[in-house]
Amino acid sequence: MQRKIQTQPIIRTVDAVLTDFERVLLIRRAKPPFMDKLVLPGGHVERSDKNLIEACRREVREEVGLDLAAGRFEFLCRLSTPGRDPRPGRRVSTVFKVELDRSEFDMAKAGSDATQIVIVDRILHREEMGFDHFDALAKIDFYWEQMIRDDDFF
Repeated sequence: MQRKIQTQPIIRTVDAVLTDFERVLLIRRAKPPFMDKLVLPGGHVERSDKNLIEACRREVREEVGLDLAAGRFEFLCRLSTPGRDPRPGRRVSTVFKVELDRSEFDMAKAGSDATQIVIVDRILHREEMGFDHFDALAKIDFYWEQMIRDDDFF
């Protein structure tokens, strides 16, 4: 007798780490799951999106009001741990890093899915954040530490 393996549909999402290497721009989530938690701007990939970068550009425009050029989006990581999102389906997020200049932080405005823009310049605790976005910030924190070590080398 063959066992049936139950699979969940994979739902593609995108997220953006918007940073100047001293601060990170986050949003306070407006709806469940993780309502009122800090998260990266991002969301679901739509059929009309040409590619993942265009999906991320759209989400950044919708959630924080910044229209950023596609060439500024650099792949950071993929978040794919089963159960990372409590909603039905398995969400796999492609996370991009975008370097912002200081004036762009001031131009950001809370849009869809966001009640507030929050700019942090400190290490957050996992409990402060929704989804597994802490894991993406941990990767960028490693990047910051690596840059400092490299600068000290010279």
